[in-house]
Amino acid sequence: MKVIGIEINKKRVISVVLSKDEQGNYINLTGKDKYVEIIDDQKNEDVQIFLKEIHNFFDTIKPDHIAVITRQTKGKFAAAAVSFKLEALIQCYSKTTMSFVSKQTLTAYYKKNELPVSYTNTYQENATRLAAYLLR
Repeated sequence: MKVIGIEINKKRVISVVLSKDEQGNYINLTGKDKYVEIIDDQKNEDVQIFLKEIHNFFDTIKPDHIAVITRQTKGKFAAAAVSFKLEALIQCYSKTTMSFVSKQTLTAYYKKNELPVSYTNTYQENATRLAAYLLR
């Protein structure tokens, strides 16, 4: 099974691709495509470029499942509006199943379980935690 864990942070979609081999070992397949960023969400051309980039990335990976970390919609820690636009563009990908997992669910899970795979960059931690959670 091959999964993609996604964290949306402002104008950037951070993704980590993981799978498991027959022995149950986690394999990080992320490669050089660690994130996709939109330049200007008010320019139709940039939105179209982002949509093509993210969907081409998904087509290249051919995941069995994609999951996104949910963000707060209101309140003091509400996510930026552009992040919800990016989320909608991601959801337009119809070739695999997609789900949402809250940060609270991940935090609770990793209080009792160790992260079984390492990540290259600090900003990839949450996406890695999500992808590993999907393969549990």
